[in-house]
Amino acid sequence: MKNKVTIFLLFILSILNISYAQNAGSTSANFIKIPVAPIPSALSEAYTAMIGPDSILYNPGASGLLSYNSLSVAHNSYINGIMQQYISANFYTRHFNISGFFNILSSGEIKTYDINDNATGSTSSSHKYYGVSISRSWPRYKQDKGKADVMLIADSWTKIKKVKDYRPKVYRLSIGASAKMVSERLDKESSSTSLFDAGALLVLPHHWQFGASVQNMGGKQKFVTQSDETASLIRYGVAKDFVSKKEIMVFTFILDSVKYSDYKNFFLFGMQTDILKMFQIRLGYRGKKDVGGDVSLGFGMNFDRLTSKESFFKGMRMDYALVDYGGLGKTHRIGLQLIW
Repeated sequence: MKNKVTIFLLFILSILNISYAQNAGSTSANFIKIPVAPIPSALSEAYTAMIGPDSILYNPGASGLLSYNSLSVAHNSYINGIMQQYISANFYTRHFNISGFFNILSSGEIKTYDINDNATGSTSSSHKYYGVSISRSWPRYKQDKGKADVMLIADSWTKIKKVKDYRPKVYRLSIGASAKMVSERLDKESSSTSLFDAGALLVLPHHWQFGASVQNMGGKQKFVTQSDETASLIRYGVAKDFVSKKEIMVFTFILDSVKYSDYKNFFLFGMQTDILKMFQIRLGYRGKKDVGGDVSLGFGMNFDRLTSKESFFKGMRMDYALVDYGGLGKTHRIGLQLIW
């Protein structure tokens, strides 16, 4: 029985780690490296300096600059029938923002074999990743709740009114921290560990945004007899948009530098084109030499023009991302965002 479990563990871990083949086996919980939210995924995860409902996944400090409440859900059809589900929420209060997320990846039914390669039945696995975050921005004004700060990179929401009265336009600063938990079950074996994130985002005039974060600090997992630390990482990012007359089109460019504890430094590049605050086209390039292609792409559509003034929800959008893993196949992510 122990041999069967060990073989199964090696199989499922190889599937989850195959896109991150460097130093295989040297770190644990590598499934948390799999992107799930479609907007960051389409941008090749160049998202450290971006502000949105999914910021908690990349920079908890960025969440503090959200002036509205939000909900984001996503589904990822991964390789070999593996499925991933994700939900996050952000709530604005007078003094700080609080965010939370839950991410689960499941294998479905997997056939098992003994050490002699004889079929012994089937089993499954479950991989959970969840956490909460608190963030705070400066300056912070009570009357800005639900309004768009004109210093930030222009978003695509049309029912969020812009701040029109005077605000200091020198800078915006936000910091945040997250406490997270990783819990995995492989056959009858299970393991869990706690992780911590911290991040900051600085906004300067003319829509320049600079972000930095440290993620997945302090974790270590043990399966069967092997114990490994979780791969921590440091992210730096810069984002800038260029807006056409009357905001008919908005071009946003993002560049990230990422360093995992088990891999050398690499760069991520993302570009988004927003048309009429209704359609978005996204393209990303990943400098990390993984299995498969380096380019990701996606698109989105904003439906908030269809909501009435009396509607509880002020914005609604759907997004899609395609991430190619070469011979392993293409993966598809679809998501929905609501704001109020």
